[in-house]
Amino acid sequence: MPTGFKKCIIALTGGFDKPFATIKKWIELQGGQCALKIGPNVTHLVCSEDHFKKGVAMVQQARKLKKCKIVTWDWLEDSLLAKRPLRTGEFLLKGQVKTKAKVKATRKETRDDNIIKGVGLFEKSCDEFKDKMYTDGYHIYRDRTGFSYDITLARSDLTTNTNARYFLKVSSFPYSMNLSTPLYPYILPRHSRVPLPAPRTQCLQLYESHISPSKYACFSSYSSPTAGTATHVLAPLGSSFSLAIGQFMHFFKLKTKLEWKERNGTLGDESETAFLYTPPAEGEPWGEVDPASIW
Repeated sequence: MPTGFKKCIIALTGGFDKPFATIKKWIELQGGQCALKIGPNVTHLVCSEDHFKKGVAMVQQARKLKKCKIVTWDWLEDSLLAKRPLRTGEFLLKGQVKTKAKVKATRKETRDDNIIKGVGLFEKSCDEFKDKMYTDGYHIYRDRTGFSYDITLARSDLTTNTNARYFLKVSSFPYSMNLSTPLYPYILPRHSRVPLPAPRTQCLQLYESHISPSKYACFSSYSSPTAGTATHVLAPLGSSFSLAIGQFMHFFKLKTKLEWKERNGTLGDESETAFLYTPPAEGEPWGEVDPASIW
């Protein structure tokens, strides 16, 4: 009978692919012993990462024993195949968990840096768009309270670890642009395939013409890691205020799951698909409760 494990007394905690009875048999066939609980003679605790992080009772007890090594399932499996207990260095759970935490922290730092850089580039693009609009004859609309209809919505996507932004704008003065919009896209031929952007950040802005009688238009801009930055028309240039502000509020609700008049009093939908709106700071204009009602 093999005796490679004759000095090993092994305990187990956590979920493994094989039933305990089978694992116990394997250990005993190699000359080792399988313990049901932690005792002073236990040499190894084979532990799942989940139980190690939770610090279950067996883990806490094993940590108090100088000679007891808390190892991964891979150590036991590889040792059984080798028919002798392998060195535990690379299989110690403490080291593996620390390494994973360090890698995770590095990835988060890189992700945060990329988001900050992406947001900066996107906001620069939106500022350039505002400059062009002003040169062409219109400016960001402000209501009677002094609130500027120039807002940013953002969400963080857990799948791609990226951030996207949208603008909503109201303006007037015709010039060439893409009239296909997220709300009213072109009708495509049957079976056609198009890449759909997955925006992480959106800007919503409302423009008013410099000259009277005032005309308006409503745009949305977004950035995404796959589609870059794009601007779409929600209400065409030269629109009435009621059409432009209606589209502004409709788009806001579509993205935040909030009515415009509810924007300052609730967090709204916090799901991954919803965008978040940050109200103005205390002391700054918060805008009309229902701007459409004053026209």
